Amino acid sequence: MRGRPGQLPPPTDDIESYWSPTEKAQVSAMLRYSFVGSGETVRRALAEFVEQTRVDEVIVVSAIYDHEARLRSYEILANVAAEIRGATERGR
Repeated sequence: MRGRPGQLPPPTDDIESYWSPTEKAQVSAMLRYSFVGSGETVRRALAEFVEQTRVDEVIVVSAIYDHEARLRSYEILANVAAEIRGATERGR
């Protein structure tokens, strides 16, 4: 957002002192459709999102600083996608 590409910086302890009101508004808009939580929480939120928007493709971005946490996030998502795909195929 600040025009400084590079590695993802580490988390900050006080985001309110870091970002401007404009940046906060932009980030809030971008995170409108964030799905955070357990696999079941993500599955429900993703299913609701797909139902509401009728999209046929979902692109995932996971800007998580900790590599192991990022991998775990994608693992949870892969399991959720497999569950949804299986349910869709059974419903045909």
